[in-house]
Amino acid sequence: MRRIRIGIDVGGTFTNAVAIDTASFSILAHTKTHTTHRAEEGVAHGIVTALRKLVRKGRIAPEEVVLVAHSTTQATNALLEGDVVRVGIIGMGAGLKSMRVRRETNIKDLELAPGKMLPTCYRFLDTKRNFTESVIRQTIAELQQEGAGAIVAAEAFSVENPRREQLVLNIAQAMGLPATSTQQISQLYGLRMRTRTAVINAAILPVMIATTELMERSLHETGIHAPLMIMRSDGGIMDVKGMRERPVLTLLSGPAAGIAGALMYASVSEGIFLEVGGTSTDISLIHHGQVEVRTARIGSHKLYVKALDTRTIGVAGGSMIRVRNGEISDVGPRSAHIAGMPYEAFSSILDLHDAEPTLGAPNPGDPPDYVFLHKEGKRFALTVTGAANQMGLVPDHDYARGGQKNVSMSFTKLGRLLDQTPEKAAEAILRLGCKRIAAAVQELIDRHELQRENLRLIGAGGGASTIVPYTAWLLNLPYVLAPNNSIFSAIGVALAMIRETIERSLVNPSEADLLSLRQDAEAMVLAMGASPETVDVKIEVDTRRSLVRAIATGATEARLLEKIRRPVPSHQRSNVAAATLETETDKIRTLAQTDFFTAFTAPKVVTRMFGLIKHKQQPIVIVDQHGVVRLTFERAELLEMTAGDGRERMKQFLDTLTHYGDSGAHIPAIHLAIGPRLIDFSGLVNSSQIISLGAHELKQTKAESPVLLMADLKN
Repeated sequence: MRRIRIGIDVGGTFTNAVAIDTASFSILAHTKTHTTHRAEEGVAHGIVTALRKLVRKGRIAPEEVVLVAHSTTQATNALLEGDVVRVGIIGMGAGLKSMRVRRETNIKDLELAPGKMLPTCYRFLDTKRNFTESVIRQTIAELQQEGAGAIVAAEAFSVENPRREQLVLNIAQAMGLPATSTQQISQLYGLRMRTRTAVINAAILPVMIATTELMERSLHETGIHAPLMIMRSDGGIMDVKGMRERPVLTLLSGPAAGIAGALMYASVSEGIFLEVGGTSTDISLIHHGQVEVRTARIGSHKLYVKALDTRTIGVAGGSMIRVRNGEISDVGPRSAHIAGMPYEAFSSILDLHDAEPTLGAPNPGDPPDYVFLHKEGKRFALTVTGAANQMGLVPDHDYARGGQKNVSMSFTKLGRLLDQTPEKAAEAILRLGCKRIAAAVQELIDRHELQRENLRLIGAGGGASTIVPYTAWLLNLPYVLAPNNSIFSAIGVALAMIRETIERSLVNPSEADLLSLRQDAEAMVLAMGASPETVDVKIEVDTRRSLVRAIATGATEARLLEKIRRPVPSHQRSNVAAATLETETDKIRTLAQTDFFTAFTAPKVVTRMFGLIKHKQQPIVIVDQHGVVRLTFERAELLEMTAGDGRERMKQFLDTLTHYGDSGAHIPAIHLAIGPRLIDFSGLVNSSQIISLGAHELKQTKAESPVLLMADLKN
């Protein structure tokens, strides 16, 4: 019997669904449905439609499905459109601190988007004088009478003792109200920010619970009893229980789906990733197989929610064209799908025959300077996709490849309106649109001081070929289009790892603190269904903010990565290293090797000051057994050892590389290759933390197993 993973991705224009056979990781079927922004059930309606179409098309038996995962824009849409309930906040405290607790928990109405407010109401309970179940019930009833549709329980230091917050939450739920406690959202101190995040979470609980119930009901109607997972904004997936409690974690899950595809399916370890849809382009930097994580915001409000660091630009394949004073003036942000217009590239040539260019507002409230084709009440969008086709940039059989006669006819008419050739009009469109994307990419390059010689653009999404080639040309960078790019994000959702992040406020954390946090994070992903042998935990220590973070990831089945990627012979790995280091294969040397990883180098001489100054460099790449580059170093120190003598040799290695300055000891970023896992210790701040957590990892493997320790000496 087949074992099938289903991934569903919700984009601004389309909802894509894909079925993947876990034995061969071949794509069994995929479907594309318009995203249902205006449906009563929201985008969930499109998710259900896509799932049912996929099951029929792939002739999938319910018992064959082992996992269903989907991304969702439902939470984001609910906030941006004001589809939220009034939130009743119950602040709790006693004694001299009561005034501060009142001030920090009494969150006034929040502006989510221009003209869209999240209304609140508030009560304070003194936990020493009158804190009983009957008083709590009466307080919740009063908040209900003021219109509260969800409750937040907020108390200072509840991260240490959540008992009272949990009591309020339990009573509210027993009264039929969805509720959130602040310690559910975050275990960090900072009561105001914790409460604000809990308020936003509570405001979308009703709509998100309804969405989840619709999904579960639809699965059961099709006979599928596989786990249902939802994409998080930090690039992982979580189970339905997590969705019911913390839907705020899904706020930016759309861009995260594409990045999951880049990491898991396309095996991207270095590069700038551009996911191009019909409405917008998401841009992110992938370094050492990871994407930076940032603190999420809604409007001007900072939240205790982590999201992948993605820049979204309102230009994509479906972006419409704007004209002022007889010249093309801008591209977007209105897209063809949101305007309800078919693309010129995919329309019937008979429909386009008598259509003429017209200036107007695609939707009520839009500027009147958009140009589109009009014929007898029908409107057809002139788009970036049409321009890329006109310029001959879209390959045959690509998803964005349109009818060439359609495109030629449409751009001839546009050129006539503007008194220029069709090609000149098309190039102006691409130049204006891609210039904005190129500027965002250049800002990433400058901010992270990236070396251009080792940099490339990776394009995915249905509109990748309409944007990425021209953007790469503007930046003078190489590019590659990902496989199956039109359904790339859906594949990413299907293959995404379970993920959980725990943050705690700890001053000078001890080794025991770090190990305890690690074990708690590991237990959480195991509880959601991660296979034990796939779990990795990264610890980060922020001494400036007295914050410690544990990020745990794990796959839902053992050897998932090994099934996706097949081992390759050593000469192929050498070829990969040579391509990465931009040299010939015969100049590649092997520095170190384990059963799963090989360290390659190719020494080179770098000249400066017109050749007057020369110095040698030894860049290093770490290639895994599947031929995937996992790490790159400009300068690094390596240590080969076995797990049995690892602790002592690790200490000697770190002592040698530690240097001391005015602010104390400084250690390089450390990575540990142990078995098939690559463990990142770069977030730790001193040798004892690395040795403690490293020794814990070494104990999990056989004493004779080869291990590779790597120190990044770039800085």
